Amino acid sequence: MKDESSQCILNNFQLENLRRHVYKSTGKTVLDPYMQVFWCWLVERVPLCIAPNMITLVGLLVNIGTTLVLVYYSSDGHSTAPPGAFIACGLGLFIYQSLDAIDGKHARRTGTNNPLGELFDHGCDAFSTVFVIIAYGIATDLGPSYWFFYLCCVCNFMFYAAHWQTLVSGSLHFGQFDVTEAQIFLIGTQLWTGCFGAALWNIELVEGFQIKHAMLCLSTVCSCASFILSGNVATILTGGIGKNGATIADTSVLSPCIPILLLTGMFYKILAESDTLLYQENTILFLLTMGLAFTKVTNSLVVAHMTKSPPTLVVDSIMLGPALMLINQYLSAPVPEQFLLWLVMLFTAYDSIRYCVEICKEICAGLNIPCLTMPEGVKLVSTPLPAKRASLRPSRSSDLDSSPKRHSMRSAYSVGDVRKTIRTSSVSRIGRLPRRATDSGSGTSMSDKN
Repeated sequence: MKDESSQCILNNFQLENLRRHVYKSTGKTVLDPYMQVFWCWLVERVPLCIAPNMITLVGLLVNIGTTLVLVYYSSDGHSTAPPGAFIACGLGLFIYQSLDAIDGKHARRTGTNNPLGELFDHGCDAFSTVFVIIAYGIATDLGPSYWFFYLCCVCNFMFYAAHWQTLVSGSLHFGQFDVTEAQIFLIGTQLWTGCFGAALWNIELVEGFQIKHAMLCLSTVCSCASFILSGNVATILTGGIGKNGATIADTSVLSPCIPILLLTGMFYKILAESDTLLYQENTILFLLTMGLAFTKVTNSLVVAHMTKSPPTLVVDSIMLGPALMLINQYLSAPVPEQFLLWLVMLFTAYDSIRYCVEICKEICAGLNIPCLTMPEGVKLVSTPLPAKRASLRPSRSSDLDSSPKRHSMRSAYSVGDVRKTIRTSSVSRIGRLPRRATDSGSGTSMSDKN
């Protein structure tokens, strides 16, 4: 065990809670049951020597790499990029979605699922969200507008709110239209722009209001409606499972709103008060800095939920960057704002990555598990449900793997295996059970096998 006096992010109490943590989720999305067919097929092609977390990391790096290529050609979010850059970005997101969906399945089939897998998955999702938002803004030609800033704020807040609800209720809940549907829409947007250009998004519906703006408004309404109708807001306000309706860590159910609102307010103040048009001249850099700051506070919230400990609210090193930029503005910018923005972006990226790396190292040491490699002697302990069987039954919230976004299926039996078992069981009972019992359909049910 670790010395309490050492400079660690996690203490012994948090590590012990993490050791006992069990992933819980409810609900299913519209497209997940259909995508399960492809994901179950894909995971069987993964070599057993590859660690589940490595699958997630490779997907994230592909997603980030293809987005950075797009940023290279359109650093202001408005310049035209080659069609191939948009198509590559869409394919990069599809690769990330696919690998992110099978990491937990691969962990389950090799018996290597653990709490680190869930945390690693959430952390990669938080980083991916930042780059996916930027890629979408470039694909729809949002440019240096307030709409782009609005897009980043809404998407990051919705992702944060999902984990806020988890901290309150102890269970991650999915609406009918959730991350899978959003990713499919974003992939389609990239492919459309790559094949046909961005002219469609710039068609004016009314003066100053274009199709891309209507899409943002509609997406916001759909996301908020799905979040509310699936009960997440009610859960946050009244569904706390801690003492007196508190969070799982026995803290206020409203306290998690502090860091996300504080960061949003500071970055908006920086945007609005800049005399040098900092945001307009450095749109992607500004939004990247803000997104990485959101990533840190989101990951901190995830850690709080999994370790049943109070989340970090205000006293966080990630707040130093935007606070320093505000002070610089108040002092009439003695340091050039663009130069300071670059420094803050580098510090924010370092602080967010350092936090994630240190957390992973401490969990690996505390639970004695590897992160990006497989333990020796790993063997196949279960297989994913066959594609035909997966298409017959939607995923269920009780069938869990270490991936926090996908509902895996426990059964390794095909329909034929189950029927054979039922037939064998029924035959073995003939002659020693009353006729009425045999007629009633005794034997092993399909749900028992599951």
